[in-house]
Amino acid sequence: MSESQILDLLFRYFSAYGYYIVFLLLLLENLFIIGLVVPGETVLLIAAFAAAQDMLNIINVVVTAATAAIIGNTAGYFIGRKGGRPLIERYGGRFVSAERVEAAERYFDIHGPKTVFIGRFVAGVRVFVPLLAGAARMNFAKFILYTIVAVVLWTVSISVIGYFFGQNWALISKLLGRSGLVALAAVVVILIIYYIIRRNRETLFD
Repeated sequence: MSESQILDLLFRYFSAYGYYIVFLLLLLENLFIIGLVVPGETVLLIAAFAAAQDMLNIINVVVTAATAAIIGNTAGYFIGRKGGRPLIERYGGRFVSAERVEAAERYFDIHGPKTVFIGRFVAGVRVFVPLLAGAARMNFAKFILYTIVAVVLWTVSISVIGYFFGQNWALISKLLGRSGLVALAAVVVILIIYYIIRRNRETLFD
């Protein structure tokens, strides 16, 4: 399947379920697996590109994405705060060693706000930042303030790129890369299939 065919497939789904896809994937981005497989930039670029084609509303895309990212970050923070180091060592040991957790705790004590802010702009890193911030017991008021500022700036920046370059398919394909498009298409198809199966089951048992 060519990149243009993959984009065609994605646009069909985004046209029908765009806001749900954006909200769910950016919410799940901070829960390890989704964020490592499909970075939020990929989802947001496609959504903004779809908005440039009049399939979605760009303002609604930005609001939906920012809201989902803030909720996801907050959930990640409290999961880390409640579970702390044992949770990270048990479920994230392959990605984050105990020594790194200790270093992160010390680092968050000194540079917590800066890490939360900068981490939002680094794919892969942002997946772990809220969890580590919670495990390090960073002050929540500071965490949520820097999270909101970073999320808004990140969301608007990525959306602007996707929207104003929305007429250039080749550029969008180059920005995302074939692997990014394939990964996003796979995740979206799985989500849509799950949604359809669940809806059919609910209809069957009504």
